[in-house]
Amino acid sequence: MKYFIRSVKSFIWFVIIFAIILTILIMITPEYSFGRLFDPEGGMFVEGAAWKITAFFLLVAAIYPALTYVRKEVLVDGTFDDHRDKILGVFESMGYELTGEDSEKASFRLKSRFTRFMRMYEDGVTITKGESPLILEGARKDILRISSRIMVATARQDDNDNGYENS
Repeated sequence: MKYFIRSVKSFIWFVIIFAIILTILIMITPEYSFGRLFDPEGGMFVEGAAWKITAFFLLVAAIYPALTYVRKEVLVDGTFDDHRDKILGVFESMGYELTGEDSEKASFRLKSRFTRFMRMYEDGVTITKGESPLILEGARKDILRISSRIMVATARQDDNDNGYENS
């Protein structure tokens, strides 16, 4: 069901962007108007183009969520609870807030309402707790950034315990 909702949101977003682009084109091109967009004689689109454009947007919207929402394993030494403060710090530094937590998962959302709106409110990231690997779920670009930051943060040792003796 979540996949279907993401597809519908993507379709709506594509239609909105297409409408904005058409509006800009009509405003800067004097020979076109909204009434003549699909006019057979001198219109911007040929007859039957509306159905082809709609079919194209539906196809892309059906595939888009599969390409942009992922699950990724993050290898850490120990468990989530061993690195809880560091992991929460990574999310905090990236503008996320903890929205829910139970014994198995922790859920995060972006703090910025504008960014959430621009992402169609599909900004949630979920991390499974327990032993390594931790599993992150969410938007691909965010998951890749967060996972790399978690690996770096959990791999760092305390400054006093850097493996070198003080001289």
